[in-house]
Amino acid sequence: MWNVLQTGKAIEAPILTDEQIRANCADDQHAEFARRLGARSGMFVPLCARDAVIGVLSLVSTTPNRFSRADVELAIDLGRRIALAIDNARLLDETRRALHLRDEFLRIASHELRTPLASLRLSAQGLLRATERNRTLSPEILDRTLTRVLGNTSRLEQLTSELLDVTRIEQGRLHLNPIEIALDAIVREAVDHIEAELTAAGSSVSIECAALVVGRWDSSRLDQVVTNLLTNAAKFGAGKPIEIRIERLGDTARLTVTDHGIGIDPARRPYVFDRFERAVPSSRYGGLGLGLYIARSIVVAHGGTISVDSELGAGSTFTVTLPCSTPEPSAEQPVAN
Repeated sequence: MWNVLQTGKAIEAPILTDEQIRANCADDQHAEFARRLGARSGMFVPLCARDAVIGVLSLVSTTPNRFSRADVELAIDLGRRIALAIDNARLLDETRRALHLRDEFLRIASHELRTPLASLRLSAQGLLRATERNRTLSPEILDRTLTRVLGNTSRLEQLTSELLDVTRIEQGRLHLNPIEIALDAIVREAVDHIEAELTAAGSSVSIECAALVVGRWDSSRLDQVVTNLLTNAAKFGAGKPIEIRIERLGDTARLTVTDHGIGIDPARRPYVFDRFERAVPSSRYGGLGLGLYIARSIVVAHGGTISVDSELGAGSTFTVTLPCSTPEPSAEQPVAN
């Protein structure tokens, strides 16, 4: 079977030996079952779909030298039809899933965009009514209103930026400007950027960095990665501490962000870095479901990896590994999706 998968060509076994039977069975019990059936000859044909071998069709007979040339040609044609049916079913499932994700994303995106827009409208209407009535607003009210306007504007900018980043990533290109910089400097700047959000969530942040870890990275993009991970930790671990650890292992930098929040359902864990995926109900937690997808894409563009370990109800740990030297791109850096 392995040879068929590798070469894409049918293989005949006019006489099946015990060794061949065992080699093509999953375990001893499977091999014993094949022997009881009296398998004496075999034929293995590839299941090919869109120029790729997706499996192997195995046929056996209780008669040695059983399969003729016509049998082989029939089996190969049958393999093509089976492969086509499997591929079509898989494509249909992927299409349905993509459509469901699209519809879910559009629903969430419209809600996420509508919320700050509604607040901006109310703030603007309040200021306009005060102006029309020649009312003088107190400095406190004016300051509070303008702060709310700036907050909602920042939220809209963030949502727009995420959508633009997804477009760049989907086109297979993400621009990197690597410079030599310490990883802890990037992390501390990201913490400062969202200090108000962390304070509102009641989450303290501790940073452990025993030694200086320096590399060539795009500081603004890695700031985005850290910000997304911290925002995620504050959202799902509100009121709980967040621990960040930075260390160097040979030519690799490792960053871990640990929260003690709700954790991730094991069934959803394999999909948390996918586009538009959400491990929690959108009705309880806001966001477009793009933060971890964008973080993964940026890390991959640097030649690194990102993974998560989580226990439901006990929190999550996200681990980012980065090579300490990222090549200077002459053009836009391609990204693997």
